[in-house]
Amino acid sequence: MKMAFTSCSALPTFICLCFVASSLAQKLILTHAPSYVTVQQQQSKPLSASEIPSVISNTLGISGSQKTPWSGVQSGSLFKRPKASVLLTVVTTQTSGENDISPQGMASFPVEADIPLVDFSSVMNAVQSSFLEEEPLMLDLVADNNFFDINTPNDVFNKLPTSMRSLADQLLDGDSVLSKLKVGSLNHSYTPDQKLLAELQLVDHVLKTLNGDKSLTNGKTPDLFSFAITGLKSVMDAHGTDSDQARDAHRIMTDFIDSLTKDFRKIYNDNVVVQVLVVPAPEKGQVRKVRGLLQATSPSPSTTEPFIPSSLNLEWDYDQDYPAMFNIILWIMVAWIISVFVIAYGMWNMDPGRDSIIYRMTSQRLKKD
Repeated sequence: MKMAFTSCSALPTFICLCFVASSLAQKLILTHAPSYVTVQQQQSKPLSASEIPSVISNTLGISGSQKTPWSGVQSGSLFKRPKASVLLTVVTTQTSGENDISPQGMASFPVEADIPLVDFSSVMNAVQSSFLEEEPLMLDLVADNNFFDINTPNDVFNKLPTSMRSLADQLLDGDSVLSKLKVGSLNHSYTPDQKLLAELQLVDHVLKTLNGDKSLTNGKTPDLFSFAITGLKSVMDAHGTDSDQARDAHRIMTDFIDSLTKDFRKIYNDNVVVQVLVVPAPEKGQVRKVRGLLQATSPSPSTTEPFIPSSLNLEWDYDQDYPAMFNIILWIMVAWIISVFVIAYGMWNMDPGRDSIIYRMTSQRLKKD
């Protein structure tokens, strides 16, 4: 009876440890944010993965369609907002063993994975709707088997390689991502390892594109970047969670995230928010349905009515000089109102004595009459 009691009491403890280990693997790491962005580490409840698009929109000062009570990361200034927001989603297994992704960051928040992957298109649509007359720089990358799904309205990103084979060939170049990272026991010719390295190569390709043309990041609208890395799970599934390859893969991801943060800080002069979302792989049957950015506004073949942007009842687009012009006009109006009041008050209480110019002018006029 005693042995049976011991095994039964150990079962809840084992379940609790598994739950804690799973919750620790699901987190949002803030690797960089400008000084005017407020960060509150202690929160009453964890952040849901479905709330992350709203958090990104609020950080950029854009009103999203869904409000969230979570206040871990907020835009603390009414007149300043980040020029860009970067979200790197790293998909792992349900149990990562002793390995962990721990880049240099400002804060880390637990996340409840209530959806398979974050739908970044809602943030892109919110930015596009807020700046109808502009062309924001936006990119959403996610791997789909041997191809990459590139969702972007910008032509500059349409030249990115979209297949694993083309990226595998680029790994052999002298300036590839292999020259920047210590791959260790990973083999770039082995398919699971190659998938992880190819995804990192594609992100590095985006950074080279941004560095090659500085005018791309000088726009008036906020820029959005989302990258999904699923190759880490492929390495762990092929070699095991406690293998040398899994440990090297986690180390590579940590080093790459640190390098990614430094590169984006340099490109945007520290005026960028970089976040890393670590989530377990979605269960079988749960897939991310990718939708084109302008699909919601594209008329179907059976629709004959043209699309009118004004029918969306959107807010007017504000220029980046709007806060300065608003303050100039506001305080000029305040000074003008105070000046008129003081002059009117002084004239109303003026004593038109004999020494007053008003009295002399009126008295001469009366004498002439």
